[in-house]
Amino acid sequence: MRSQALHHRRRERGSALLLVVIAAAALLGVAGLALDASRLGYMKARLQSVADAMALAAAKRLDQTGSTTAACDAARDSLVANAQGFKELAQSLPSPVTCGDLDIKFSSEIPFDVTKPGTARYVRVFLDDIAVGASLAQALGFTTLEVSASAVAGPSAPLAEVCSVLPIAVCGTAQKPNFGFVPGRVYLLKGKQNIGDGTQFGDFHFLSMSGSGASVLRTDFAGGFASCIVVSGGTSYPIKPGGNVGPVAQGVNTRFNQYASGLSPALYPPDVLWKDTGQPPVSPISANPDGTLKQGSNTIVWGTDVAVPNRTDYLNRLAAGNYDSPLLPAPGGGALLRREVAVPIANCTAPINQNALPLRGAACFFLLQRMSSSGTTSELIGEFLTGCEATGTPGPNPGDGGPYVIQLFRDPSSSDS
Repeated sequence: MRSQALHHRRRERGSALLLVVIAAAALLGVAGLALDASRLGYMKARLQSVADAMALAAAKRLDQTGSTTAACDAARDSLVANAQGFKELAQSLPSPVTCGDLDIKFSSEIPFDVTKPGTARYVRVFLDDIAVGASLAQALGFTTLEVSASAVAGPSAPLAEVCSVLPIAVCGTAQKPNFGFVPGRVYLLKGKQNIGDGTQFGDFHFLSMSGSGASVLRTDFAGGFASCIVVSGGTSYPIKPGGNVGPVAQGVNTRFNQYASGLSPALYPPDVLWKDTGQPPVSPISANPDGTLKQGSNTIVWGTDVAVPNRTDYLNRLAAGNYDSPLLPAPGGGALLRREVAVPIANCTAPINQNALPLRGAACFFLLQRMSSSGTTSELIGEFLTGCEATGTPGPNPGDGGPYVIQLFRDPSSSDS
């Protein structure tokens, strides 16, 4: 009897020890799973940042060039750059990474829909099943964990506040989104020399916000105008009289690789495509006294009437990467879309108050040729655009028309985008 009882007690101690070992392993596994879940969340956040950067880079390059191939290249370059120092991501990538390795899609509109026809404007990138090694959770049989991320990017709603403009207020109507201008039509924009001399369609007034003097005008019109302008809600801004032809032309013409009076291409690079109308043997566009635009003997109404180099040629060469100057940061390089400019649109109904010219919104023009520095009136010749990239704050109302920023959008297929 005594021997049987002792044997029974030993069996109970052995069973208890086994239960303790099993419980300890389970607790270790649960604790490890919690630690690995925290690490997984961290890796998920890192991967989402990479996807966001890829989508923004691709959408920006798509907007700049119109080329889905160039957009994919930009996404790939962003991925490779962000994989440095991100061991788990780097280990999952082939070498070298090509566009064929990326899950990247394009849409003409938001919500993102690849089946809708139209020109690609929005980009979606997807990074799938990036392996993250498990640590203590291996006690529960988990050897690897996986994370995924996606992001959508493209043009925003029209900007309510624009921070990169030519510092002029162009007179326009109240008709939104184009304020009376016609997309694709060529306009002569004339600077008004006096505040009270009447206005007509296509006139503009100089904004007076950065100070005075020729050097300020040069840098402002070269792209150094630093003020942000609220272009919604009828906000008013001061204007100043005067033609200001010389310094204004010197600033504008940096976009055409023409520099004077200390303006530096390092600060104000030319457009990558700076050859404009007027390059021999093509004649420059000029205006008759009645406002009719002529190029040689041809009347110019639409951008398509302009002899090459015109905007169509410009867009085709952007998509092909066939530049007049290499893209920065190459030595002597230029910037994309420097000839696309955002301008505030003003309510120029008389009488005009020098200290308070109300704005209606903002619009975009493609500068067809450099400004003349002679004469008494500042004149810009440009094709009206439905939109252009700028910097600033998007308004609350989605839609087309005017300056925009490239931004991220929620991806309906992902709760983390």
